[in-house]
Amino acid sequence: MDIKEIMTVAPTTVGPETTIAHAGRVMLDRHLSALPVIDRDGRLLGIVTDGDLLRRPELDTAPEIGWWRGFLTPETSARAFVRTRGRHVGEIMTESVVTVAETTRLVDAVAVMEERRIKQLPVVNDGLLVGLLSRRDILAALLDRLIVANDGAMTDEAIATMIRTAIARSNWAPRGTVTVRVVAGVASLGGTVFSEAERNALRVLAENTAGVRSVHDDLALIDPIAGVAYGLG
Repeated sequence: MDIKEIMTVAPTTVGPETTIAHAGRVMLDRHLSALPVIDRDGRLLGIVTDGDLLRRPELDTAPEIGWWRGFLTPETSARAFVRTRGRHVGEIMTESVVTVAETTRLVDAVAVMEERRIKQLPVVNDGLLVGLLSRRDILAALLDRLIVANDGAMTDEAIATMIRTAIARSNWAPRGTVTVRVVAGVASLGGTVFSEAERNALRVLAENTAGVRSVHDDLALIDPIAGVAYGLG
């Protein structure tokens, strides 16, 4: 899947001259955590996030810039002063923005978000902003795929066969000791497993099979050393 399939197209943006009061109001009203900052031609200049508004003197949360720090590193201190006390987006935004192209695979974009610990990725084409990929977009895509349409043509035996096939292909599953039966979309797992981890994984495997409405766990947990069954699920 490419990110262009799920990204927010034409996201809400602001200009560098926008006041932080207006930007904050837009974030609140539209339930946004970030706003790309663009110029008049639509080129990405930076991004402002709700995190950029946390350290402010109005909230008594802005860090103090001690005289010794100002004396030793005046340029760095001046930049910190502007970033925490600026009144316009262009003064507090992050300029070095991590971006992706609309042809970037979703798996690669998610890896970047995890590695950089960021919640949104501007999507650019030749420097122009064309979209924004956020965690909300990824969650929406996940929910779309978790909602499995009821397929009346899929028989219970076909569903059971898919579960058995998935078990056979899983290198962690106790293939020879598990039975599968499906009635009216309810999958019943029987037989024995040798750990709670196997039991949970089998249940999740069945739940993720198309056509399964619910899973009934009849698995017995066997102590592989003592050979004792600890009861059904």
